[in-house]
Amino acid sequence: MRNFRRSVWFSWPYRWRLVTSIVCALVVAVLWSVNLGALFPILKLLKSGQTLHQWVDAEIGEQERLRAEFARKVDKLNVDLANLAQQPSTAESEKAKRNWSRSLAEETDAQNYHAAQAVGYRWLRDKVIYQLPQDAFQTFLCIIASVLVCVVIKGGFEFTHEALVGWVSHRTLFDLRNAFFRRMVRQDVRQLSAAGTNELMARFTNDTEQVGGGLKVLYGRVVAEPLKALTCFIAACIISWQLTIAFVVVVPLAMYVLARVSKAMRKAAKKALQRMSAMYKILNEAFSGIRVVKGFTREAHERRRFRMANAEFFRKSLRLVNIDAFTNPAIEVLTILAVAVALGAGIYLVLTQGTKIWIFTMCSQPLSPETLIQFYVFLAAIADPVRKLSSVYTKMQSAEAAAARIFELYDREPTVRGNWDGPRLTGVQKQIEFRHVCFAYNPTAEQPTLDNVTLTVKAGETIALVGGNGCGKTTLLALLPRFFDPDSGAVLIDGVNLRTAHLRSLRKLIGVVTQDTQLFDDTVFANIAYGKRGATLEQVIEAAKKADAHGFILATPGGYDALLGEVGAKFSGGQRQKIALARAILSNPQILILDEFTSAVDQQSEADIHAAIKEFARGRTTFLITHKMHTIPDLADRVAMMDAGRVLDVGTHAELYARCEPYRRLCESGHVRRPLSEQTRDAA
Repeated sequence: MRNFRRSVWFSWPYRWRLVTSIVCALVVAVLWSVNLGALFPILKLLKSGQTLHQWVDAEIGEQERLRAEFARKVDKLNVDLANLAQQPSTAESEKAKRNWSRSLAEETDAQNYHAAQAVGYRWLRDKVIYQLPQDAFQTFLCIIASVLVCVVIKGGFEFTHEALVGWVSHRTLFDLRNAFFRRMVRQDVRQLSAAGTNELMARFTNDTEQVGGGLKVLYGRVVAEPLKALTCFIAACIISWQLTIAFVVVVPLAMYVLARVSKAMRKAAKKALQRMSAMYKILNEAFSGIRVVKGFTREAHERRRFRMANAEFFRKSLRLVNIDAFTNPAIEVLTILAVAVALGAGIYLVLTQGTKIWIFTMCSQPLSPETLIQFYVFLAAIADPVRKLSSVYTKMQSAEAAAARIFELYDREPTVRGNWDGPRLTGVQKQIEFRHVCFAYNPTAEQPTLDNVTLTVKAGETIALVGGNGCGKTTLLALLPRFFDPDSGAVLIDGVNLRTAHLRSLRKLIGVVTQDTQLFDDTVFANIAYGKRGATLEQVIEAAKKADAHGFILATPGGYDALLGEVGAKFSGGQRQKIALARAILSNPQILILDEFTSAVDQQSEADIHAAIKEFARGRTTFLITHKMHTIPDLADRVAMMDAGRVLDVGTHAELYARCEPYRRLCESGHVRRPLSEQTRDAA
């Protein structure tokens, strides 16, 4: 339960609310046992035909008579012991002294017991019973009215207890989710990618709800039910502590059963949560890729995938249900066994009017039938909370399994550190250098993603990275904002190794526009303003104009207040790219990374965006990744040709066209015009 205990610590700031809830639960438990204790006077009224006044006076008289009787026995034993002390000391006389001393102690205890009973009955008579009416039926009505008042008061405290427990549980879950999200956002891209969006969603939703259920059970039932059992246990002990002890002898056996069940429950709960994550994954893939599913008529395939995952979750959940279902009957059987033992012993004492079973003293005086019934009611009242607690352990094990999954990710430390004490970067004055960079997503792969890449980019230069799919272009530029760190080698800005630089200042220098635009289900204004904290409407409009987005935004109902929908679903792919470009322009970055940023726009819009980019990129260091080779001569100062994780050649468009065969083939496949030098040479 180590992980679940960690989640409990999130409740520490609200400990006084928990203390108040425990006090309320204690009041509820006391009033509950008091209400059960009202059965005894009712039974007395029905059985004896006496009023409670007559009954308590008779009990006081009986206790005084017994006290006086035992007092005479004590006096006689004192006299006998005094006479025995005057006789010569022999073995027989010493043995007689020990026996008579033991008898004297027993008789003295009995005398004191009956004296205490007489005092207790007098207090009951003066403080309680004499306040009741003399008439038996009126007394019964008063008892019922008192019970109703106690029930109302108990209900008020019970409501307060449940409300406080609910507040603390949900507030703890609120803090846990916030802390979990804060920790996950701090982790680097590689860690989050390894965890997977679907797995994260499952742990933020289903797993945290499981933990919340465990917290509510812990603060609610685990507190309230034992207090009820405790108050009834004390009341039962007042009647006969020996019979009560006989009732609790099965507790070790019950604990053993719970221990065996808990181990199986923990394993079953963990497997069920894993199957739930698998279902989240299938749902996300099916609905996010619904166009592909429908385009290839694969609805039946997706239904089969979901059915198989759902069936697996059903099997794991069913095992969880079976284990939980077994616990209640097992504990109930043990509880009834304990009640039967205690009740059988009590009935024997009532029928024989004795105080012993074999050599064991079970009570100080014979039990009356109504006393035994009251005792049995208290035992049954103990059994009910114990039965309710039997399901608590299984819920706690489910919460432990969920907490383990949460803290498994929570405890991961990011490999990309913030370096709060590192040098702060304010711009690019000289150059950006990739020095002997190696990187692999899979450390065991034979071929790394980047293999000893060396590239120097001057400040204010626009460089295009070109090459086939999977050659490492996007991965190389992902090292610049430190989405990843190289496995070996270094990335430097003006000679500062980015591993040592202040991370936030580094990322403020960089603006990124990717092919897969990441937009939020918010207004157009909020999505563009995301690039600059506190941006005004005028600044947002200016950035939208530079990205050629202002026109279609105004044509949209609502304009800049229009909602984009989930991942920008209400706009076309080209419009989403323009909004993402406007966001990057608004951030006014010193370094601009454009990764297939015009892949979804038409030719006219592309030309307009290129003109805007050419103007905006002036004085900024710009990295351009594109498969549209015809854009390179107009936008890029230099080109880096990449293949299989290496930089094959670097130079201007004309230089590479002349000397780099792979680059020439790439240009010809994209119908890129030849440089003027090449055309002149052919004409000659």
